[in-house]
Amino acid sequence: MNDWEKELSDKLTKFSEDEFNYIDTKDITNADNIDYGCSGVYMEATVIYLEIKNLPYILKENGRRKAAKVYTMLHTVITSIAKNTGAFVNTLSPNAILVVYPGKEEVNKDAVRGAMRISYALSDAFKHQFSEFGMEFSMGLDHGHIMGTKNLSDNNYDSITWFGSCIYKAMRICNECARPFYVGVSGSIYHNLDEDLRIAERRILGIRKKVEIWTKVSYQYENVKKHLYQTNHKISFDEE
Repeated sequence: MNDWEKELSDKLTKFSEDEFNYIDTKDITNADNIDYGCSGVYMEATVIYLEIKNLPYILKENGRRKAAKVYTMLHTVITSIAKNTGAFVNTLSPNAILVVYPGKEEVNKDAVRGAMRISYALSDAFKHQFSEFGMEFSMGLDHGHIMGTKNLSDNNYDSITWFGSCIYKAMRICNECARPFYVGVSGSIYHNLDEDLRIAERRILGIRKKVEIWTKVSYQYENVKKHLYQTNHKISFDEE
């Protein structure tokens, strides 16, 4: 066994024998407090899983440089909105971003507002900047407990990889959404929303009426029939 192989074997042996230690926290602004290795962080949170649904098409039609550019633009928008709404962002893959709102179920409302602001930003406020790419996106939201492990020895929380069933459920909900219903939430989140995030005033035949902004949809998750709620409602930057 050569030196690098022995070093790798010793490290894996240590990891396999050690307990996976973690700290329970909502504050990961300084990820340097998290040890690099067999340790991590644990928190309750509401997550937004956002996916560029047609990135392969964008890559094929526009090339690698423009595909990378549209992802950079998207990441910039989402990071800015997340920071202004009490969340942080993780890059999951070339076509997906995870937005995490740490906290108990009361942060459901913050996450839904954040998702509706992202929808507004991408399809209205900055529509011109994204128009050349023809980007299609959707978001899925769920709430639960997540655990993260550090995969780089630095203090950037973007280098934490997160695990949790709520993330995979958010991904599944995201798959059920498409334009113009950019946002989908689990039943537990929907039932935890106040009226201001379930009902909106809209003009119907010249008359302003209060209407339900969510549509109930059935889907299969882990071979069980469940319900999600999706909406095309958006919140502009100057709305509370």
